[in-house]
Amino acid sequence: MKINYNMSAYVANAHLLRNEDALTASLEKLSSGYRINHASDDPAGKGLSAKMRTQIRGLEQANRNAADGESVIETAEGALQEVTSMLQRMRELSVQAGNDTYSLEDKEAMQEEIKALIKEVDRVSTDTEFNKKTLLDGSLNSRVYADTRNVSLISVTDDVPIGDYKVKVTEDATRAVYTVKPATEQTSFTYKDEVPVLDENGDPVIENGAVKTEEVDVPITGTMTINNVAIAFDGTEKSAEEIFEKIRKGAEQAEVNVYAYDGTTAVTDANKMAYPESAGYEALAKTYEYAPTSTSTSDDGNGLVFVSKNTGSSEKISIKCSDEHLAAFFGLTTTDELSDTSTSTAGTDVKIELVNNFSKQATVATEGEKVTITDVEGFKMMFDVDEISTYTTDTDGNVSNADLEVTLNVTNIGNMALQIGANQYQTISVNLPDVSTKALRIDDIDVTTKPGPAKALKKLDDAIAQITSARSGIGAAENRLSSTENSLGQTDENMNAALSRIEDVDMAQEMSTYTQMNVLVQAATSVLAQANDLPEQTLQLLQ
Repeated sequence: MKINYNMSAYVANAHLLRNEDALTASLEKLSSGYRINHASDDPAGKGLSAKMRTQIRGLEQANRNAADGESVIETAEGALQEVTSMLQRMRELSVQAGNDTYSLEDKEAMQEEIKALIKEVDRVSTDTEFNKKTLLDGSLNSRVYADTRNVSLISVTDDVPIGDYKVKVTEDATRAVYTVKPATEQTSFTYKDEVPVLDENGDPVIENGAVKTEEVDVPITGTMTINNVAIAFDGTEKSAEEIFEKIRKGAEQAEVNVYAYDGTTAVTDANKMAYPESAGYEALAKTYEYAPTSTSTSDDGNGLVFVSKNTGSSEKISIKCSDEHLAAFFGLTTTDELSDTSTSTAGTDVKIELVNNFSKQATVATEGEKVTITDVEGFKMMFDVDEISTYTTDTDGNVSNADLEVTLNVTNIGNMALQIGANQYQTISVNLPDVSTKALRIDDIDVTTKPGPAKALKKLDDAIAQITSARSGIGAAENRLSSTENSLGQTDENMNAALSRIEDVDMAQEMSTYTQMNVLVQAATSVLAQANDLPEQTLQLLQ
């Protein structure tokens, strides 16, 4: 028997400590509900659960992101619905204005409502916001950059791949131009005519067996028609200003600008570059010096030039006169529909050549300054080319004309990115269109002119189609986000179930472990007490 080292007590105490540790761990699991409370409980499981918790929290936030994105799209779609309603109202007014049963005053009232609607469309474009982020001004649409200021209003569909696209402008869009000038000096708004000489009784005077005649000045009367807009002259016009004012008002109804100039000076490229909206003639204009009845000099504005307000092959200038004397006064040579070999009576469309990054199936359509390029798989690109894009100025100020090569850089900058996943790059992009009237090309609608209603109908049909296409796109995105929310919710549920299987303790099983450890602790305590009593037995040997 030994007294210095009570090995029985040591053994009992060691088991007691181990059982107490196991009992403590079991109590911790039962009280926390987790199987893993410390990394030492399950190192691999602890690492896996940490990553899963990160994933789950990311999924939950991504689900909220998708819901926010859906709210943004709903806000934009609601605004687009109102824009569509306003476009349809403008179209209705254009149909109404196309009926000639309405007077000019009636059409001006219609135009006032159209102007108000145009302002409201622009307001919706700039003021529709979500969390102070403007939605419909083009800031959340694909960005396309041109390497020249001569190209504007660039838009592409979502099917246009990112990259550089090169085109060449070989000819600018032009306006219809028509010039006239009297062949001889006009002394007054009259013409000479032979009329019978009457006696005091009002009867014709007979002389040498024939009615005696005399030459008198007869006022010029008749109608000048510009693009089917009639301008009546009744012979009461006394000044050049009155004549010019009548022509100007009629030309305005025909969507034509009219200028007075000397009728001979040629328009230079520099003139065209400085005054594109008048085909350069504004540089020669002498509006306040229109003088067809004065002595002809090179400085007089005794000629007229008519310039269409828009560019393109659809822009034409057709002038008729009902009276030969009226035609001769202005320098028109016939009473039939007129043409002049020295000038053009129709505009031209811009001409474009595709340089690179387009397939062999790509097609180009032009209308005035507007260019539309289409290709396979939904590729569509639209932009406007300035009507003086091919004019350049050298260091000496000389103006020349040459082809213009344009590079259009299509980027993914600007799209609204929605983080709909828990990890990097798990995003989707949503394009929200620019619905300003300039982008829709309806900012210059005017139903008070003769061709105005027909042009307005075409522009509004195109604008409605553009808005409808945009609404279809964001509607598809909204449905996608709704599906994304459902998918994220299901994934989140499954991930939580997996995490539960890793981290949660089986309470029934752990309670059995606790009961076992509790009994073992009590037993080890009892045994240790008895082991501590063993050295006392040595006293019996000493008695």
